[in-house]
Amino acid sequence: MSRHCLTIAVHLLLFFCWLICAYGQSAQPAVKLMTMGKPVAARAGLLTDRLTPRELEKWRTIENIVFAEDQNHQPWHPTLRGLWEWIEASGHTVYVEVVRSNRIATCTAGTFTIERFDPRGERHVAVIKLNLANIDQAFVGEATRRADGFIPFAKLNRAERYAEVLGHELAHAVHILTNLERSRVVEDVVQQTNQLLLSHHARRREASLTQDLKRRLTKRDSFLKELEAQAEAMEKVVWGELIRSKGSREKLPDLAEKP
Repeated sequence: MSRHCLTIAVHLLLFFCWLICAYGQSAQPAVKLMTMGKPVAARAGLLTDRLTPRELEKWRTIENIVFAEDQNHQPWHPTLRGLWEWIEASGHTVYVEVVRSNRIATCTAGTFTIERFDPRGERHVAVIKLNLANIDQAFVGEATRRADGFIPFAKLNRAERYAEVLGHELAHAVHILTNLERSRVVEDVVQQTNQLLLSHHARRREASLTQDLKRRLTKRDSFLKELEAQAEAMEKVVWGELIRSKGSREKLPDLAEKP
Protein backbone atom coordinates (compact mmCIF):
# COMPACT_ATOMS: atom_id res chain seq x y z
CA MET A 1 0.00 0.00 0.00
CA SER A 2 1.39 3.46 -0.92
CA ARG A 3 2.09 6.07 1.73
CA HIS A 4 -0.74 8.24 0.30
CA CYS A 5 -3.30 5.44 0.51
CA LEU A 6 -2.11 4.56 3.98
CA THR A 7 -2.58 8.20 5.07
CA ILE A 8 -6.16 8.18 3.76
CA ALA A 9 -6.89 4.88 5.46
CA VAL A 10 -5.60 6.21 8.75
CA HIS A 11 -7.76 9.35 8.48
CA LEU A 12 -10.84 7.28 7.66
CA LEU A 13 -10.16 5.00 10.62
CA LEU A 14 -9.72 8.01 12.94
CA PHE A 15 -12.92 9.57 11.64
CA PHE A 16 -15.07 6.50 12.18
CA CYS A 17 -13.52 5.91 15.60
CA TRP A 18 -14.51 9.48 16.41
CA LEU A 19 -18.09 8.78 15.32
CA ILE A 20 -18.27 5.71 17.55
CA CYS A 21 -16.44 6.99 20.61
CA ALA A 22 -16.53 10.78 20.78
CA TYR A 23 -20.25 11.02 21.51
CA GLY A 24 -19.75 9.85 25.06
CA GLN A 25 -18.15 13.24 25.71
CA SER A 26 -19.91 16.52 26.39
CA ALA A 27 -18.82 18.58 23.33
CA GLN A 28 -17.12 29.14 21.86
CA PRO A 29 -20.25 30.43 22.23
CA ALA A 30 -19.52 31.74 18.71
CA VAL A 31 -21.67 28.87 17.46
CA LYS A 32 -25.35 29.70 17.75
CA LEU A 33 -27.45 26.72 18.77
CA MET A 34 -31.19 27.00 19.27
CA THR A 35 -34.46 25.35 18.33
CA MET A 36 -37.53 26.82 16.70
CA GLY A 37 -40.90 25.43 15.78
CA LYS A 38 -40.72 24.70 12.06
CA PRO A 39 -42.75 22.32 9.86
CA VAL A 40 -41.40 18.79 9.63
CA ALA A 41 -39.46 18.31 6.41
CA ALA A 42 -40.54 15.53 4.10
CA ARG A 43 -37.03 14.79 2.85
CA ALA A 44 -33.82 13.94 4.63
CA GLY A 45 -30.15 14.69 4.07
CA LEU A 46 -28.29 17.88 3.28
CA LEU A 47 -30.75 20.08 1.36
CA THR A 48 -30.05 23.20 -0.72
CA ASP A 49 -33.69 24.26 -1.34
CA ARG A 50 -33.15 27.58 0.44
CA LEU A 51 -30.25 28.71 -1.76
CA THR A 52 -30.62 31.14 -4.65
CA PRO A 53 -29.19 30.19 -8.08
CA ARG A 54 -26.15 32.39 -7.41
CA GLU A 55 -25.62 30.80 -4.00
CA LEU A 56 -25.96 27.37 -5.57
CA GLU A 57 -23.03 28.14 -7.86
CA LYS A 58 -20.82 28.80 -4.83
CA TRP A 59 -22.22 25.71 -3.11
CA ARG A 60 -21.27 23.53 -6.09
CA THR A 61 -17.70 24.81 -5.77
CA ILE A 62 -17.67 23.71 -2.13
CA GLU A 63 -19.21 20.37 -3.08
CA ASN A 64 -16.52 19.78 -5.69
CA ILE A 65 -13.88 20.24 -3.00
CA VAL A 66 -15.66 17.90 -0.57
CA PHE A 67 -15.82 15.07 -3.10
CA ALA A 68 -12.47 15.63 -4.83
CA GLU A 69 -10.49 12.43 -5.45
CA ASP A 70 -7.01 11.47 -6.57
CA GLN A 71 -6.23 9.48 -9.72
CA ASN A 72 -6.95 6.26 -7.79
CA HIS A 73 -10.42 7.52 -6.82
CA GLN A 74 -9.39 7.92 -3.19
CA PRO A 75 -10.93 10.93 -1.40
CA TRP A 76 -8.59 13.83 -0.74
CA HIS A 77 -10.76 15.00 2.16
CA PRO A 78 -12.04 11.83 3.87
CA THR A 79 -13.07 13.55 7.12
CA LEU A 80 -15.04 16.30 5.41
CA ARG A 81 -16.61 13.84 3.02
CA GLY A 82 -17.43 11.43 5.83
CA LEU A 83 -19.25 14.12 7.79
CA TRP A 84 -21.28 15.09 4.72
CA GLU A 85 -22.18 11.49 3.93
CA TRP A 86 -23.24 10.80 7.50
CA ILE A 87 -25.80 13.62 7.25
CA GLU A 88 -27.03 12.25 3.93
CA ALA A 89 -27.66 8.81 5.40
CA SER A 90 -28.82 9.88 8.88
CA GLY A 91 -32.56 10.29 8.28
CA HIS A 92 -32.34 13.86 9.61
CA THR A 93 -32.95 16.97 7.51
CA VAL A 94 -30.23 19.63 7.45
CA TYR A 95 -30.86 22.67 5.27
CA VAL A 96 -28.04 24.87 3.98
CA GLU A 97 -28.47 28.65 3.99
CA VAL A 98 -26.24 31.61 3.16
CA VAL A 99 -26.49 34.64 5.44
CA ARG A 100 -27.65 37.54 3.26
CA SER A 101 -27.68 40.39 5.76
CA ASN A 102 -24.88 41.98 7.75
CA ARG A 103 -27.10 44.37 9.69
CA ILE A 104 -26.01 42.78 12.96
CA ALA A 105 -22.30 43.11 13.66
CA THR A 106 -20.89 39.64 14.16
CA CYS A 107 -17.69 37.78 13.43
CA THR A 108 -19.50 34.44 13.18
CA ALA A 109 -18.54 32.44 10.10
CA GLY A 110 -21.25 29.81 10.40
CA THR A 111 -23.94 28.39 12.67
CA PHE A 112 -25.70 25.10 13.24
CA THR A 113 -29.30 25.35 14.48
CA ILE A 114 -31.92 22.74 15.33
CA GLU A 115 -35.20 24.02 13.91
CA ARG A 116 -37.40 21.15 15.00
CA PHE A 117 -36.50 18.67 17.73
CA ASP A 118 -37.79 15.11 17.35
CA PRO A 119 -38.30 13.56 20.85
CA ARG A 120 -37.59 10.14 19.35
CA GLY A 121 -34.30 11.31 17.87
CA GLU A 122 -35.18 10.00 14.41
CA ARG A 123 -36.06 13.02 12.26
CA HIS A 124 -34.61 16.26 13.58
CA VAL A 125 -34.80 19.28 11.25
CA ALA A 126 -31.80 21.60 11.36
CA VAL A 127 -30.00 24.24 9.35
CA ILE A 128 -26.38 25.15 8.67
CA LYS A 129 -25.88 28.85 7.86
CA LEU A 130 -22.70 30.08 6.21
CA ASN A 131 -21.74 33.76 6.39
CA LEU A 132 -19.64 33.96 3.24
CA ALA A 133 -18.95 37.71 3.62
CA ASN A 134 -17.49 37.18 7.08
CA ILE A 135 -15.45 34.23 5.87
CA ASP A 136 -14.05 36.31 2.98
CA GLN A 137 -13.09 39.16 5.31
CA ALA A 138 -11.78 37.07 8.20
CA PHE A 139 -8.34 38.10 9.42
CA VAL A 140 -5.70 35.38 9.24
CA GLY A 141 -2.60 35.71 11.38
CA GLU A 142 -0.99 35.31 14.79
CA ALA A 143 -3.88 37.11 16.50
CA THR A 144 -6.21 34.26 15.54
CA ARG A 145 -3.89 31.42 16.52
CA ARG A 146 -5.66 29.01 18.87
CA ALA A 147 -4.20 27.41 21.98
CA ASP A 148 -3.18 24.29 20.03
CA GLY A 149 -1.27 26.40 17.46
CA PHE A 150 -3.90 26.13 14.71
CA ILE A 151 -4.61 29.30 12.67
CA PRO A 152 -7.99 29.00 10.89
CA PHE A 153 -7.94 29.64 7.10
CA ALA A 154 -4.14 29.79 6.95
CA LYS A 155 -2.93 29.35 3.33
CA LEU A 156 -6.47 28.67 2.04
CA ASN A 157 -8.22 30.40 -0.84
CA ARG A 158 -11.83 31.58 -0.67
CA ALA A 159 -13.57 28.32 -1.61
CA GLU A 160 -11.30 26.33 0.69
CA ARG A 161 -12.24 28.66 3.55
CA TYR A 162 -15.90 27.92 2.89
CA ALA A 163 -15.13 24.20 2.98
CA GLU A 164 -13.29 24.57 6.30
CA VAL A 165 -16.26 26.36 7.89
CA LEU A 166 -18.64 23.78 6.45
CA GLY A 167 -16.54 21.08 8.09
CA HIS A 168 -16.82 22.87 11.43
CA GLU A 169 -20.61 23.11 11.19
CA LEU A 170 -21.01 19.55 9.90
CA ALA A 171 -18.99 18.41 12.91
CA HIS A 172 -21.51 20.16 15.15
CA ALA A 173 -24.37 18.53 13.26
CA VAL A 174 -22.98 15.01 13.50
CA HIS A 175 -21.90 15.37 17.13
CA ILE A 176 -25.32 16.64 18.21
CA LEU A 177 -27.66 14.64 16.00
CA THR A 178 -26.05 11.28 16.81
CA ASN A 179 -26.98 11.62 20.47
CA LEU A 180 -30.60 12.19 21.54
CA GLU A 181 -29.68 13.41 25.01
CA ARG A 182 -27.19 15.90 23.58
CA SER A 183 -29.83 17.15 21.14
CA ARG A 184 -32.27 17.49 24.03
CA VAL A 185 -29.79 19.56 26.04
CA VAL A 186 -29.34 21.85 23.04
CA GLU A 187 -33.09 22.43 23.11
CA ASP A 188 -33.65 22.59 26.87
CA VAL A 189 -30.53 24.38 28.05
CA VAL A 190 -29.62 26.53 25.07
CA GLN A 191 -32.93 27.42 23.47
CA GLN A 192 -34.92 27.99 26.63
CA THR A 193 -32.14 30.09 28.15
CA ASN A 194 -31.91 32.18 24.98
CA GLN A 195 -35.66 32.76 25.05
CA LEU A 196 -35.58 33.76 28.72
CA LEU A 197 -32.72 36.18 28.04
CA LEU A 198 -34.55 37.77 25.10
CA SER A 199 -37.71 38.07 27.17
CA HIS A 200 -35.80 39.64 30.05
CA HIS A 201 -34.23 42.31 27.82
CA ALA A 202 -37.56 43.02 26.11
CA ARG A 203 -39.35 43.58 29.43
CA ARG A 204 -36.69 45.14 31.65
CA ARG A 205 -33.98 46.44 29.37
CA GLU A 206 -31.39 47.78 31.82
CA ALA A 207 -32.49 45.64 34.77
CA SER A 208 -29.89 43.24 36.16
CA LEU A 209 -30.23 39.52 35.49
CA THR A 210 -31.89 37.32 38.08
CA GLN A 211 -29.76 34.75 39.88
CA ASP A 212 -31.68 31.94 38.19
CA LEU A 213 -31.03 33.37 34.74
CA LYS A 214 -27.34 33.88 35.60
CA ARG A 215 -27.10 30.21 36.58
CA ARG A 216 -28.80 29.15 33.36
CA LEU A 217 -26.44 31.31 31.31
CA THR A 218 -23.42 29.81 33.04
CA LYS A 219 -24.69 26.31 32.28
CA ARG A 220 -25.48 27.24 28.67
CA ASP A 221 -22.09 28.80 28.03
CA SER A 222 -20.24 25.86 29.58
CA PHE A 223 -22.15 23.45 27.33
CA LEU A 224 -21.52 25.55 24.23
CA LYS A 225 -17.78 25.69 24.96
CA GLU A 226 -17.67 21.91 25.11
CA LEU A 227 -19.50 21.68 21.79
CA GLU A 228 -17.13 24.21 20.24
CA ALA A 229 -14.04 22.33 21.39
CA GLN A 230 -15.30 19.22 19.57
CA ALA A 231 -16.02 21.12 16.34
CA GLU A 232 -12.70 22.99 16.41
CA ALA A 233 -10.80 19.71 16.68
CA MET A 234 -12.56 18.37 13.60
CA GLU A 235 -12.09 21.68 11.77
CA LYS A 236 -8.33 21.39 12.27
CA VAL A 237 -8.37 17.91 10.72
CA VAL A 238 -10.38 19.21 7.74
CA TRP A 239 -7.94 22.13 7.32
CA GLY A 240 -5.05 19.66 7.25
CA GLU A 241 -6.70 17.63 4.50
CA LEU A 242 -7.29 20.79 2.45
CA ILE A 243 -3.65 21.84 2.81
CA ARG A 244 -2.29 18.42 1.83
CA SER A 245 -4.44 18.22 -1.31
CA LYS A 246 -4.04 21.87 -2.33
CA GLY A 247 -1.18 21.47 -4.79
CA SER A 248 -2.83 18.57 -6.59
CA ARG A 249 -6.27 20.19 -6.73
CA GLU A 250 -4.94 23.45 -8.16
CA LYS A 251 -3.83 21.54 -11.26
CA LEU A 252 -7.42 20.48 -12.00
CA PRO A 253 -9.60 23.04 -13.89
CA ASP A 254 -12.83 22.05 -12.08
CA LEU A 255 -11.24 22.61 -8.65
CA ALA A 256 -9.16 25.70 -9.33
CA GLU A 257 -10.55 28.84 -7.71
CA LYS A 258 -12.49 31.08 -10.10
CA PRO A 259 -12.28 34.87 -9.86
